Amino acid sequence: MGLTLAGVSLGGAALTAAPAAAQEYTKEFVAVYQPVAEIVNAGTDLESARGQVDAVYAAVKSEDDRNAAGSLALNIGTKLNDRALQRRGLETMLQSGKVAPERLAQFQFFVGNLAYDAKDYAAARTALQAAYDAGYREEDVRPTIAETYFSGGEVQPGIDYVKKIVAEEQAAGRPVNEQLIRRALRFAYEGKMTDQATELSALLVTNNPTQESWKQSLQVVNAMVDLEPQAQLDLLRLMLATDALSERREYVTYIEAADVRVMSNEVQRVLAKGLQNGIFSASDDYYAEVKRLADQRAPIDQREAAGLVTEARGEAQGNGAQGAGDVQMSLADYAQAEAMYQLALEKGGVDRDRNLTRLGIAQAMQGKAAEAKATLQQVSGPRAAVARMWMAYADTKSA
Repeated sequence: MGLTLAGVSLGGAALTAAPAAAQEYTKEFVAVYQPVAEIVNAGTDLESARGQVDAVYAAVKSEDDRNAAGSLALNIGTKLNDRALQRRGLETMLQSGKVAPERLAQFQFFVGNLAYDAKDYAAARTALQAAYDAGYREEDVRPTIAETYFSGGEVQPGIDYVKKIVAEEQAAGRPVNEQLIRRALRFAYEGKMTDQATELSALLVTNNPTQESWKQSLQVVNAMVDLEPQAQLDLLRLMLATDALSERREYVTYIEAADVRVMSNEVQRVLAKGLQNGIFSASDDYYAEVKRLADQRAPIDQREAAGLVTEARGEAQGNGAQGAGDVQMSLADYAQAEAMYQLALEKGGVDRDRNLTRLGIAQAMQGKAAEAKATLQQVSGPRAAVARMWMAYADTKSA
């Protein structure tokens, strides 16, 4: 990061032998300091001045001495573009306790950035946090604080810090820095931190529900979570709903999991979207064959749907209701699908997490955000990641 240190020093290197009453320089310090200060003021032999800084520091006897020594080091470091010396000077001035309160935040900011450039991440974090706590707001230092964790190999604390920032911004009603979430998501993904990656993916789309955000987030979840075909189908449904499907293999996986013999009407919608987005062409053999089967089966599913609902209501267990719910989901009759999945759960004998997931999906697709979130929060196991992303979708629809 580029720093502008002009004006940070105490205003000139020279120190008079008779200082103002408010400052108490020791005679021993002045004797060592004065010749070096004169070299700096003349600007003729700055390397010589740099070589005498340690001697000046060694002569310090009071906090005013310390402040002056730090100011001298800062001036020399600025003139020579010696960032280590600049940092030493600033830190010395802060240690003296003589920096004006209104300038403390600025000083800590410069120290933090200089420490960051030196890859001293712990020191950078401490200084930048001190700057933020002291009210520094000329730029947002928190992304750099987060980076001190990531660059220093402390991924989990970095993710926790990012989540803390997001929570603070949300509570204050301020926009969230999406790049900060993306950065944390990258480290969670590379570190194979599935739960954290899922949570960050949900945070990203909740705060920035663009097509690109949905695509990135859902692809991360799809890659990291080991989902059986029906669970993956429910994730791919969210990709379709958010226009995040972008690769042929995603469309094919969706079609195969939906099964043209069971959810033909849904397969028709997936084919249509793939054709629209240039994934398929009318002359594509795979597309043509699946479309032929879907077109044959779709009217049959539509005619039989009502009968499946009636049969399901008369059965002792919930398998029939689950099947009827799947057909209604395929028909995009989400209200009827909701009723069937609820019935399946009441009757029992079914996969609870699967039916809870699809009940929540049906509710979310109707805009019932609160109901959907309450349902999806109950999902456990591998499907929990799918449910969490559908909860994020419900959040975006209720915002």
